[in-house]
Amino acid sequence: MSEETFRWVIAGGVGIASLCILVMAAVLIALYKIVGRLEVRMDDLSSRVTPVIDNVSRLTSENGPKISEIASSAQVIAANAREISEEAKDQAHRFAEVGRDIAERTKVQVARADAAVDQTVEQLHVVGVQAKAAMLKPVREATAVAAGIKAAVSTYAAGRRTPIDHITQDEEMFI
Repeated sequence: MSEETFRWVIAGGVGIASLCILVMAAVLIALYKIVGRLEVRMDDLSSRVTPVIDNVSRLTSENGPKISEIASSAQVIAANAREISEEAKDQAHRFAEVGRDIAERTKVQVARADAAVDQTVEQLHVVGVQAKAAMLKPVREATAVAAGIKAAVSTYAAGRRTPIDHITQDEEMFI
């Protein structure tokens, strides 16, 4: 490569470097303007956010103990609710046992009452049969006596004797 070509290459490189420096300077100027506008916006935003941050900070400092107290109370309430639930479950089991016991005892008592009623009905039936027999026995005897008297009166009134076959037949009917 000749010296002249070398100088042109160097001059071109210096030109490109100068052009890059100018472009970087333009970009830096644009960035400076953007940062300036951004700074104004941030100041405006800061002035609007500062009261909100102060309020949140104040609320947190004021209500922090209350929130932690509520959280601890919630834990205590949850523990109490768990204990109440377990106790209610135990009571329900006990109530079920008592209910089963009452049902069994009731069945036994109903069976006893049923047996007593059956026995009473049977005894009333026996008493009824015996009363009927006791009442009908004198009636049958009176009927038999009346039949005998009637036969005697009819035989006496007829004035004749009844054949033996007829008497035997009457006696068999009487018995």
